Amino acid sequence: MSKPLVSILMNCYNGEKYLNEALNSVINQTYKNWELVFWDNLSTDKSKKIVKEIKDQRIKYFLSDIHTSQYEARNMGLEKCSGEFIAFLDVDDYWLPTKLEEQIKLFTNSEIGFSCTNSWKINERIKGKNKLGFKKIYSGDVLGHLLKQDFIVMSSLVIRKSILKNLSINFNPKYEIVGDLDFVLRLSTITKLAGIQAPLVFYRLHENNLTYKKINLNFQELKMLYNDMCNQNIYNQNKNFNF
Repeated sequence: MSKPLVSILMNCYNGEKYLNEALNSVINQTYKNWELVFWDNLSTDKSKKIVKEIKDQRIKYFLSDIHTSQYEARNMGLEKCSGEFIAFLDVDDYWLPTKLEEQIKLFTNSEIGFSCTNSWKINERIKGKNKLGFKKIYSGDVLGHLLKQDFIVMSSLVIRKSILKNLSINFNPKYEIVGDLDFVLRLSTITKLAGIQAPLVFYRLHENNLTYKKINLNFQELKMLYNDMCNQNIYNQNKNFNF
């Protein structure tokens, strides 16, 4: 039986500093049936050159007609994904070699719509050892857990594509920073998560992370997200909502 195709969506805007490491972590996956959808959001650095130098037909390069917000870019990149599953990898993160292989096997359970793993946090603002991202990664119906702590690193996420297509789920472009949280919260209301305790992703914290560059906007968007959730019973009736 052939293994299902996994589309790996990598959105890029001036990502040359870390890009080689991210790309190599895809190429070195033990799971080989993948395509990399590289969405270039009109980078002005050497990102395009770096991607084009890799001669692998599984890498598909797309150049945006205009520069957009990161979530508009993600939505346009999703349209180019043809795999049965969709994985996400930010240009400043990278994977361990068995990452995809370990996750795809979890989808033999038809109730699982998305999967994540634990992560190692590389904090470049504070030099020192890498730290484990989370004490526990949950599985099953995880909405209540996500309301207490967002434990899903975007670069660890794999989604069954049919979930997105059948339910018209995509990223909300009104957000600039908290769109990832909004996205996984909505997924958690309609399907189950398979979590892996092992850290199979390296997540980089650095001076250009939007969460830290635009901390006031981050708080404003979290308030917007909370206000939207107040009007939806699926959220406001959950026992952890007030938390």
